[in-house]
Amino acid sequence: MKKTIKTILGILIVSIAFIGCEEEDKKPINLLDLENSKSPFVRIIIDNPIVAAGDIATSSFTGTVDALEGNVASWELSVSRESGGVASDTVSLTTVTTFPSQVSIPYTDIANALGISTEDISGGDFIRFLGTATGTDGSVFTFDNFSPNVTGQPEQRQAFNFIVLVKCSPITDATVAGTWIIEMQDLFGDGWDGAFVTFEIDGVPTNYTFTAGAAATFNVDVPAGTSQLVISYTSGAFEEEHVYTIQTPDGDVRGPFGPNPAPCIN
Repeated sequence: MKKTIKTILGILIVSIAFIGCEEEDKKPINLLDLENSKSPFVRIIIDNPIVAAGDIATSSFTGTVDALEGNVASWELSVSRESGGVASDTVSLTTVTTFPSQVSIPYTDIANALGISTEDISGGDFIRFLGTATGTDGSVFTFDNFSPNVTGQPEQRQAFNFIVLVKCSPITDATVAGTWIIEMQDLFGDGWDGAFVTFEIDGVPTNYTFTAGAAATFNVDVPAGTSQLVISYTSGAFEEEHVYTIQTPDGDVRGPFGPNPAPCIN
């Protein structure tokens, strides 16, 4: 029995020594050495995360990027456009090597990089920005390297995957205050399948839709003194069935919009 125990102990000692040598060859990260395990994380504060479609030709994407630690060598910014649920190819815009830094890129330059013009960018589109950080040790980090509890929290202000929303422009060519009339039609006769029209009055949105039948009418009272009215459309299912018109307080009828209505009426 003693010989058996000695034999087992000997095997264990050799195994531990072998594993130790193997682990030494791998040079594992020391989890207690926080200075060497920090990722090259970059934050951004965007000046305007929403831009009106009518302003995009004269506006710029601006923000401030900063690295939380002194371990970031560079941060590359790329961009794509998402329109109607379809994303364009992603193209590179600029590279930052000094932190903190101000970034300012006219949307005309962004559109040119995407191979389009600002006239092709409509309300309801998303301008998606993707960042790539390279550490001083040569490590490369993208959106895929971080967990959702980092990239999904606004307070993290992560500079790896974020958007600017292109919003419908405010109404400027009609009397704003007064009664607006929405006439909705569903060509199949079963409601709007999740779609709706939004009246945003001085930043407060109200949605209008119907869930059964072939048509519906809504009177929308816009109070006197309203400084801004934005009217938009959000799609649902069976977009080929949805049609609507808008009548202004002046009595002018706009539309019909649809089938497959665009996100903005102006």
